[in-house]
Amino acid sequence: ELLALTFSGSSQSGTSPIPAPRRPCYLGFMPWHGYPKILRMTRRSEFDAAFESPVKAKDPVLQLHARLNGLGRPRLGIVVGRKVRTAPARNRIKRLIREAFRLNREKFASGWDYLFLPRKTEKLTLAEVAASVVKLAHKAVPPEREAAAP
Repeated sequence: ELLALTFSGSSQSGTSPIPAPRRPCYLGFMPWHGYPKILRMTRRSEFDAAFESPVKAKDPVLQLHARLNGLGRPRLGIVVGRKVRTAPARNRIKRLIREAFRLNREKFASGWDYLFLPRKTEKLTLAEVAASVVKLAHKAVPPEREAAAP
């Protein structure tokens, strides 16, 4: 019998700046890997500052602009231009990048904004995007830069 998926309590592991609430499911209690608003870049000024940042990296799939945010948590921004012709195609690319970030959130340096732009737009897979997202994050923000973050 499946239990209702409601949030209850939170874990206080101390490894993540955002505690992961636990939810009941048919396998017992599992951590919640949500994508709350505090992990998003929302203002135009934040996107402009990320574009002007000198910290950049790219590969055949994605391009990354990163900057310190001073918040102690990683935040994600996504820009998909009209070069991707249809709205469903743009939305699919954004969903893939968001999911890759959500699943690999602990691999991102705290205190940085990550702004991703797609370079390849046809036939993207989640595995391809996830590998690219993690690789670019480590390339742009290596451990010595991560240590300099607040």
